[in-house]
Amino acid sequence: MQTADLHQFFAPAGVAIVGARRSPGFGYGIPIVLQRLGWGDRLRLVNPAGGELHGLPVYERIADVPDPVDLAVVIVPAASVPAVLEEIAARGIRHVIIESAGFAEVDAEGRALQERAGSIAAERGIRVIGPNCVGVINTANRFTSADILEEALTPGSTAIIAQSGVFGNILMDMLYEYKLYVSKVVTLGNRMDVNEIDLLEYLKGDEKTKVIMAYLEGVSDGRLFKETLQGVTREKPVLVLKSGCTEKGRAATESHTGSLSGEDALYDAVFTQAGAIRAGNLEELVEMTRVFATQPPPAGNRLGVLTVSGSLGVLATDAAVNHGLALPPAASATVEKLRREAPDWMNIKNPLDIGPFQAYEMALAAMMEDPHFDMVLAITVLPFAIYKRIPSRELAGKSYFGDIASMRKSAPGKPLVVCAVGHSEFVFQMREVAGPDVPVFISPEPAVRALAALHDYWALTGRPPR
Repeated sequence: MQTADLHQFFAPAGVAIVGARRSPGFGYGIPIVLQRLGWGDRLRLVNPAGGELHGLPVYERIADVPDPVDLAVVIVPAASVPAVLEEIAARGIRHVIIESAGFAEVDAEGRALQERAGSIAAERGIRVIGPNCVGVINTANRFTSADILEEALTPGSTAIIAQSGVFGNILMDMLYEYKLYVSKVVTLGNRMDVNEIDLLEYLKGDEKTKVIMAYLEGVSDGRLFKETLQGVTREKPVLVLKSGCTEKGRAATESHTGSLSGEDALYDAVFTQAGAIRAGNLEELVEMTRVFATQPPPAGNRLGVLTVSGSLGVLATDAAVNHGLALPPAASATVEKLRREAPDWMNIKNPLDIGPFQAYEMALAAMMEDPHFDMVLAITVLPFAIYKRIPSRELAGKSYFGDIASMRKSAPGKPLVVCAVGHSEFVFQMREVAGPDVPVFISPEPAVRALAALHDYWALTGRPPR
């Protein structure tokens, strides 16, 4: 397969919604979304009833759809899909997203129906995403075949591959809250044709994508998947969440998207050998991806920890040791600078427990400048009882901990992440202070795990910093 074969899925000249409808459902909502995003003049609606919908004409037959149109989004009952594919082929459309469910994920009859539809697509030279999916999102041109929040279309550098129906769509809602912005999203569903291997190869060459995150339930071809993944990770990081780790989980994936998830230990070995980073759960996948999407390659494995809580510093230290990171002492120049400003009781070491000392910003800036540290974890804590008494709460984070977003810009070559522990309002404010380029965690262990993964990836690839 040529990766160019997938281009029309993300940047069609025109799109036909086959199964547009006047009652609630995908066939009703997606045309509204596309019109709102500026695709109204390239949108064609198809339904045998004809008439008009959302101010657009509804064509009774696919054959009647005028140019330009090179992508069809199919939202019709599963039993009608094979015949619809024949009509699409006759019209000359060669890219199809089948959002309809009721195929291999249901039963043997559904699997047979999927195989028949797949044979028609293959014979007619049609590329298919799905069935049982919501298709694609491309933030660069604001094209989507899913109903999605417009603010989540902020362009970014992370691509998402999801072997699921709406999981990729849900991730968009979630990632926007974390200030992690995406380039492209694809939900593969049952993988009648286009699969995770195709998308990995396509995204490898996509200049808008710098990091790939993937939710996998299984793979179509183990050997080819490993070879492809290995080639992709040489160019850009791939972070994977693999489900179906248990017998019950494997059974669930088969009834979800018709996937056969295989033995988990084998997948573990493949990910390790191919250089992919495997996440243990969804939260870890998101958190690590945020670090990979925003932070530069570290020069080494030396971590500097700044904290206002000794206990959280200890937790960070344990996590760093367990993940192969070093915690060297600060450089003599850093120590001297801090001693001039710090009270007598402060023990200047790494982790640096600053306690109630009112010069967090100065200490963090010193650690960011310190050549002994290749990366920095800044732990911020403020009891909510104190936070509530601050007249201008929106300024509390910056008042106590400094302008972290500006510090990120002043030291662009050194990874920096923040751990904000406490009330959700305080954590929210710290995210505002840190800005979109500094991930904010709510616990030190996942922050350290993400930094360690960042180091391990760049150490393995041996590529120079971008």
